[in-house]
Amino acid sequence: MNMSIIKSNQIQPNLNSLIAEEVLAVAQVNVAEHEKIANAKQFLDRLFPLNSGSHQDVSSYVVYYQHLLAFFADGSHSGLRQPKQFVAFNGTKDAPCAIVLQDLGCHVELSFDRNGMIGARDIANLEDIQIETSLNMVVGTQESRSAASRHWLSLLHAGMSSANDTQDKLFTAKDGSDYNLKSIVNL
Repeated sequence: MNMSIIKSNQIQPNLNSLIAEEVLAVAQVNVAEHEKIANAKQFLDRLFPLNSGSHQDVSSYVVYYQHLLAFFADGSHSGLRQPKQFVAFNGTKDAPCAIVLQDLGCHVELSFDRNGMIGARDIANLEDIQIETSLNMVVGTQESRSAASRHWLSLLHAGMSSANDTQDKLFTAKDGSDYNLKSIVNL
């Protein structure tokens, strides 16, 4: 028997094993990513519930006049249970690239990117959910507390650097005026 055939036969099982391990690793990452997206959408269902349906099943979001509408794959749609929670958006009304929701003074930004790492695999193209959070309470004027408390936490890109680390975030308020959020740090 030829030595090259023997070596080839020995290499093939090792290669198949390596490929199987890589496929398993990718599958585990996809499951973890899917769970992360599901948990983030459950967060939206708890804080920003829809009149009917779940954020899990939303295929797109649209700004209609001063309201946020969530559309589902079957063509039905729903608004937020508390419409005042929708405060601003970025992009076009029929295909916003970001939506800002607010609950008890805390902002939550949903960003969409159909070509993004996560958005490409999500039915609504949801790329990230960033939550405004306070890392420390500063005693002083309301202005100093407000400036000190603008920190952003990413639910889907935790641990990754962002272009929003020190940039202001400019949106269009639902009434058409400018809506500016300062971004001090992104965790």
